[in-house]
Formats: sequence, structure tokens, C-alpha cells
Amino acid sequence: MLELVEFYNWNRVRVKYCDGSSFTGDVEQVDPENKLFFRGARIFKAIMKDLWSKGMNNAENAILCGTSAGGLATILNCDNFKSLLPENVKVKCVADAGFFINGSALFFAKTISGTSDIQEMYRKIVNLHGSAKNLPSACTSVMEPSLCFFPENVVPYIQTPLFIINSIYDTWQTINEAVADWYFERAGFQYIDMDPCARDCKL
Repeated sequence: MLELVEFYNWNRVRVKYCDGSSFTGDVEQVDPENKLFFRGARIFKAIMKDLWSKGMNNAENAILCGTSAGGLATILNCDNFKSLLPENVKVKCVADAGFFINGSALFFAKTISGTSDIQEMYRKIVNLHGSAKNLPSACTSVMEPSLCFFPENVVPYIQTPLFIINSIYDTWQTINEAVADWYFERAGFQYIDMDPCARDCKL
């Protein structure tokens, strides 16, 4: 009976996202003042090496998936994940709620230089973490590396099959857009119920 259930005999590994750069950082020097390491790409490779030694080298199929920030990490590391596995392994990626857009409605606030806050945030991440060399080179060769943090820019360059799930009601992006609308008086609401089917919901 179990044989009829998809993935019943697969192994699942959960990796906690902790590096702040979607596992793309790689800075050799350690800041002497705060002792911070920016080596997300090395963490990702070390995890893969550890899993390889525990049997992943015998895998026939592999799926890399993540949610929210982990979904973005999945998009940015999809081809890298495939490259670290034997050629005969069937590899696919699933990004859930990781499609952070560089849209006009999101993050209306501008920096003093006129760029959007989210663009500036990604620029700082790429610079601080030394991420450029670990982002898909097909993307970074035609635009600023920080723009390759936006899925809308990098997805066309990803070769490994990638399935993207993103709700139009994504909580994080919806709330950020709503706050901007409220702050700049484009809308009058002050509260958004992002959980309309809570326990007290009456359908």
C-alpha cells in the first residue's frame, strides 16, 4: 500500500536558513570587531558534502525546495544544487512564496539616490556578503548582480526545472504594499486580516 504514496521512501532534510544572503555569501575576511562570517555559499556546499557522505551520492531523484526567504534561496541555488549531484540524478526545484518582486507597488519608499528600498537592500546584501560570484553568471553578465536577487530577473537564466508557487495574497508582500498605501494615503484601511479562516471564522 505504501508504494502507492508518492515520496513514501524519500529522505527529507531540513536546513535552517541562517546566513542572510540566500546561501550566496563568500567573504574570506572576518570582521575583527563583530566576528561576523559571511559564508553562506560555503555553508551550502558543506551541507551538500555532508549529505553526500550520508548517502545522497546514491540518489536517483532530488528536489530542492524552500519557503519565503528559503524560496528565494531555492531559486538562486537551483542550478548550483544540480551541479553538486551526479549527472544521472533527476533534479527539480520548488520555490514557495520566494518570488519577491521589484514592482512599482511594493516598497514605495525611495532612498536619497532615488532607488527603491528593496533594490538598495539587495545591493547592500550583495556587497556585504560578496554574493556576486555565487549568483547565476548568465544573469550577472547582463545586469547588476544585485538585480539578479529578483526572481523576475534571474528565473529566465535557470536551466534546472523550477516550479514556483506564489499566492497573490502572500502575507509579507501584501502587508508591505498595504502599509505603503496607507502611509502615503492611497488607501484608508488600518488593518488587514490575513487569516480570514481563523478558528472563529464562520463560513
